[in-house]
Amino acid sequence: MSRKKIDNKGQGSAELILIIGGLIVIVLLVGSYISNITQKTQKNMQNLLKTERDFIINKI
Repeated sequence: MSRKKIDNKGQGSAELILIIGGLIVIVLLVGSYISNITQKTQKNMQNLLKTERDFIINKI
């Protein structure tokens, strides 16, 4: 009986696809986190400007 060689080319491709998929997920999570921080910062700045504007208007 002769043994057949197993082709491992498919395994390398599958591993590469998993690695790329994992990197995409990480990039999306980081992007979501940064977007969330940006939205919170913008909201805080708008509230600060509104408060200061109202303060100056009331002072006049």
